[in-house]
Amino acid sequence: MRTLIRAEAAKADRDRRLSPAVVAALVEAGATRMLAPASLGGGELDLPSWVREVEDLACADGSTGWTAMTTSATSSLAWYLPPDAAEEVFGPPRSVVAGTAAPVGQAVEEAGGHRVTGRWGWGSAVSLCDWVLGGVMTSAGPRLMLFPASAVTVHDTWHAAGLRATGTHEWEVADAFVPTRRALWPPAMRVDAPLPTFPFFGLLAVGVAAVTLGIAARAVEEAEALVVTGTSPGATSTPAERPDVQRDLATAEARLSSARAFLHTEVAARWSDAVNGRPSPPEPRARLRLACSHAAAEAASVTRLAFDIGGSPAVFEDSPLQRCLRDAHVAAQHTITSRRLFEAYGKVKLGVPTDTTGL
Repeated sequence: MRTLIRAEAAKADRDRRLSPAVVAALVEAGATRMLAPASLGGGELDLPSWVREVEDLACADGSTGWTAMTTSATSSLAWYLPPDAAEEVFGPPRSVVAGTAAPVGQAVEEAGGHRVTGRWGWGSAVSLCDWVLGGVMTSAGPRLMLFPASAVTVHDTWHAAGLRATGTHEWEVADAFVPTRRALWPPAMRVDAPLPTFPFFGLLAVGVAAVTLGIAARAVEEAEALVVTGTSPGATSTPAERPDVQRDLATAEARLSSARAFLHTEVAARWSDAVNGRPSPPEPRARLRLACSHAAAEAASVTRLAFDIGGSPAVFEDSPLQRCLRDAHVAAQHTITSRRLFEAYGKVKLGVPTDTTGL
């Protein structure tokens, strides 16, 4: 899909939505259901493979990679649902699911389920969905609930600097009934399969980190192309022949490769635990989250360095480098990969008391 995605990316950025052709290609290829069980037509990918797929899609275009990441991450919830609910939501082969996990919805319990009202932000890809996931606060604590798209109103609020085509709008439901079978809270559930054994909150952090690394890889690629072919007024050589450009490009590659290696090593280790049915203790979970936050921070910094390497041609709208710069910094702002996770790792490593339930 790379050729199609790259060809459509600039227009998608201007339109603030992915083109129908790209959306159709993602759905047809199974990119929105990479983590759903194979029994429901999902990819059932192992996590290391998922990271590589997300990176590749984000390298083609940040918004496309983000859309595939958030929809396929949400598809992992099929593992936790009762069979009838899993079939209802994920059974149709082209069903797309995404939403917002923050428990800002309010629920009133009634026979067989809950009545829910709420308005959520950060709803990436909700306008593409057949089902929308929302975090809801109930009398028994937080729950994730699934709403049919017909019950959801999407508000056009995503006017952002980067990841503009992700459609990360606000959305709401009003007095929507959710049967008990479509309400779940994965951190409190145990399912006998590798993916549900992987740290639940780490999954989205891994996905966000993979997107940022893919964007940074594209930025380095674009910078290299510009300095090889570019010229400056009055110059007798290409920028590629300048020592400072050579040094900066090598630095960008080294930093990106290092961050990527750290993330892949930690994902592989935690996935090995999951495959062998071993829940990860706090320190390894904290280290995984450290690798995710480090990847996001380094990716944003490397993308900025690539933009600087690209020089004046990078500032124009027809340069993918300026889009990479905006996308990488917006992606790195996600709270799940914030720099507070550096502090969390430090506390766990040093034995300082801290809440590790969110790791």
